[in-house]
Amino acid sequence: MKITLLVLAFIALALLLVAWVVAKFRNANHQSTRSQRRLGAWRKLYLLPLLFNFLPDRRARGGVQFANIGEGTFEHGIKSYIPDAGTASRYLLYKIGSDADHCAVTGAGDTPLGSSDDLADANNLDLPIAIKLFGAVKGMTRVVTDGTVANGARVKAGASGKVTAAATTDLSFGIAVFGTDTSSANGDVITIIPCVPQKYVF
Repeated sequence: MKITLLVLAFIALALLLVAWVVAKFRNANHQSTRSQRRLGAWRKLYLLPLLFNFLPDRRARGGVQFANIGEGTFEHGIKSYIPDAGTASRYLLYKIGSDADHCAVTGAGDTPLGSSDDLADANNLDLPIAIKLFGAVKGMTRVVTDGTVANGARVKAGASGKVTAAATTDLSFGIAVFGTDTSSANGDVITIIPCVPQKYVF
């Protein structure tokens, strides 16, 4: 009889223990759900300051803005293009290539987009290069000369992506500015002050 009572007591204790564990588990889940809801409410408050960026004068104040398009304004005047072919030199001139996303090395008299500090890898033509757009890029840029450019002279597109001296009414895109210690022989790198390519009388 005593054994039967002990067994019943043990079973009752086990049932109470199981019921306590289940109750704790349910309570923990309920608290977790409430915590998640509370966290979601706080997240909404975190995003509240973004509401003010949708007011009419948001551009004047700056702040966060969103866009869902691939195009941009390229505020520093540098845009990526996919090269049509590999190159053996940096600082060459590039023009629009096989389509709007591609670029190609300029020939004599071409209208350049700009120059690039990058080397186009012939083994990986899917890798884009950065073009410094003339008339938009800030500061001076490096270019490769064909040996005809003097300090202070206007430049135009020569053969093989190099710059050459421009004559009056040629399509010029900059003025060469370099020091007396700069080598300016064919194939050397010089610096220019770039501008929008257009015909100048000089």
